[in-house]
Amino acid sequence: MTDSLSSENAHLLGTIANARPALDMTVEHVLTLPELCPATQNPKPGSTLTLSYAGGERLLELFSLDTYVDAFIGHPVVRDMEFFVQTVAEDAANALGCPVTARADVTYHRLRQGQRITVRALPTGAADAGTLPE
Repeated sequence: MTDSLSSENAHLLGTIANARPALDMTVEHVLTLPELCPATQNPKPGSTLTLSYAGGERLLELFSLDTYVDAFIGHPVVRDMEFFVQTVAEDAANALGCPVTARADVTYHRLRQGQRITVRALPTGAADAGTLPE
């Protein structure tokens, strides 16, 4: 994602040191999504967002991740789920300095359909260079 910047909420997304960065580890955070749109009350309860990445020097900090997602409730710009998932994936990749896959499994009020949105984001510098950090 070459032409983007971190969202204004990115500073809320904290990391912690990985106690054993040499171990091969995959981390998945499965978050129950809050109602992000006060007008439509979407997404419906039970909708989730899963963030996956290879554990490296840094890991996402759990409490800040909740605070970060909650900052999008009623957001004036990030209003659709596709943009939300793209933004979260990109902010997490930039915070960690490694690729992050974000997958949302979403159901909606007043619709007979759900949506699965999957985004793979690279840290901004790696995306610009076309390479992954080692």
